[in-house]
Parts: sequence; structure tokens; C-alpha cells
Amino acid sequence: MKPLFIFSFFLISISNFAQTNLIKNGGFESETLNWRGDVATISPYDKKTGKNSAVINQFTGAEWKAIDQIVNIPKKTYAIEFSGWVKADGIEGGKEAYNAGLIIAEFTTGNEKKISSENIAQVKGTLAWTNYTKTILVPEKAQNIRIMLALAQINGSAFFDDIKAIALSEEEYFRLHPITTIPEGQKTITPLKQFSNGNFEDNLNSWNGNGTISTSDKKDGIAAVEITSKTAEWKAIDQVADINEGDKTIEISGWLKAKDIQQGKDPWNNGMFIIEFKKNETTKAGDDQAIGMITGTTDWTSFKKTFQIPEGAKQYRIMVAMSVCTGTLLADNIEVKLSK
Repeated sequence: MKPLFIFSFFLISISNFAQTNLIKNGGFESETLNWRGDVATISPYDKKTGKNSAVINQFTGAEWKAIDQIVNIPKKTYAIEFSGWVKADGIEGGKEAYNAGLIIAEFTTGNEKKISSENIAQVKGTLAWTNYTKTILVPEKAQNIRIMLALAQINGSAFFDDIKAIALSEEEYFRLHPITTIPEGQKTITPLKQFSNGNFEDNLNSWNGNGTISTSDKKDGIAAVEITSKTAEWKAIDQVADINEGDKTIEISGWLKAKDIQQGKDPWNNGMFIIEFKKNETTKAGDDQAIGMITGTTDWTSFKKTFQIPEGAKQYRIMVAMSVCTGTLLADNIEVKLSK
């Protein structure tokens, strides 16, 4: 019995270690102990868990305000699961996508030289307590993590609570994100990728590109996507999905709103809603097709078009873009319907 007890205790210890929060005082129960910076205050009245949260307020000036904490990455860590609760109150829209309330994870060397960074949360407008989670593979040579809670050159109030960073071994990572293996000789069947999160209720999950989430200006639900460009350049978000075998037509619909979009030198340099048909990842199956274009300042406007699927097309790519123009484009409630 004794060896069994020791082995069981060893397994429990591994499990407990894996769930240890690397962030010290992530729930602000000890006020701002372990956090650097003096711009945050403690709120015992508006919190998600425990007795406190931290809030960063800024009413004028739109300066960078942040607190941070640096923690060591344990040996043999393959990935870090970051999470935290954020609440926004009147965070204004800025000229840049990063002008928002942010949780940022920055991987650094031992002397705090930056290797890479990713946003764990990015919020604007007024938003109830929302949990954000992202798992990131540890870059080569990374020894430390710098966690930043910030108001990034924007006015408003951002509340933070229950900030966590959980170290995962390679085994633990693949247990949580399994890879399906196919027996030798058996045909591999890859599930088709379906279009999803067209209403942006799940933040920017399923989308690529440089947009931000707006909770203060949306068509329906709790969120829309916002793309702002202060210089005439291409800025966009996009999503690629698969076409079912036998599908003949595709109907795309969505809502757009323009805020002071100034057209560029060409007629198509506006806010754009576009579909691209693809034979594979690198080859197009036809010319890009506009679902809608918008310029100036408008209210929410509905766009809908049906297209014949080109011969040989296996995928489609939906784009919402500021096409070499300036201003702000919002989009919401994007839907896709495929028909045989």
C-alpha cells in the first residue's frame, strides 16, 4: 500500500503544479502587491471574484497607463494558458486598433529583451465582466513573461480581475489540444472548416487581421468589429472556410457602418465587403467580388449578394477591409449560406 500511496501523491503533485498560477496576486486580494506601476487603484465594490479588482481610469489626456508584472517561465514549459476577467466602462475609440483596454503577454529573455507579445484581451466601449483566454506556445529562448494591464492611449475605465498564467508541459498541452492520428492505410478525412463568428460575439475568434472589437457601436448583440485607418493603406480582417462538395451558389450578407471614410484615389478605395474564391491556399478560382462598398459617414447598412461558385473552387475567403482609404469601418452580423 505504501508504494501506491507515494505514487498517487506524486501524480497529485504533478497535477497541482500544472495548475499553479504564475501570476502573483492576480486577483488583487493584496491590493497592488507584486505589480509595478502606480496608475491602478483597487475597487472593492466592482469585482468579478474575491474582494477586490484593479481599475485603471483615465478621463483626459489619452496617455499610456499600465501596470505590469514579470514572472519566470518554469523549465520544460511548452505553452502558457493566459486568462483574465475584464470590464470596460466608457473606453473611447482611438485612431489605432490598440487604443483600448488591454491584457498583453510579452515573452522576454532573461534580461527583459522582448521576443514576442500577444494581446490576451482588447476591449472598448462599455462591457460587462468578460473572461478572455488564450494559450500561447513559449518562443525559443524565452525565459520570462511580462504581463501588462493597460489603457493604451485612450480615455475611459478598465477593470481587471483574476489574472492567470498557467504553465503547460508538452504532454499537458497536447492532452488539452489533441492531435487525431489515423491508422496506417486508413484514409484521412479532414472535417470541412465552416464559417463562424460572423456576429463577433466571440471577439475575433476565427478571424485573422488587424481589427478590434467594439461593444459601444454594434448592429445587434454585444459586439461588432471595427477597422480604423488614419493613413491610406490596406487594413482588413478575413476568414477562410471550405465549400461543400456539390454546392453551386453562396449567399453572403452583413451590415456595415462608415465613420468619416475618405475615398482614396481609385473608386474601390473605400470600406469594402469582399469574397474571394480559392482553388487552394495559394491559387484563386476567380476574381474577387464585392458584396458591398461604403464611404463617408453612414448608419448601419445591410448588404447581400448571391454568387455562382466558380468551377474548381474549394474554399472562399470573406474580407472586411479599409481598402487604401482613411476613416473607420464597422461590420456586424455577417452570414453565409451555401446551396446545391
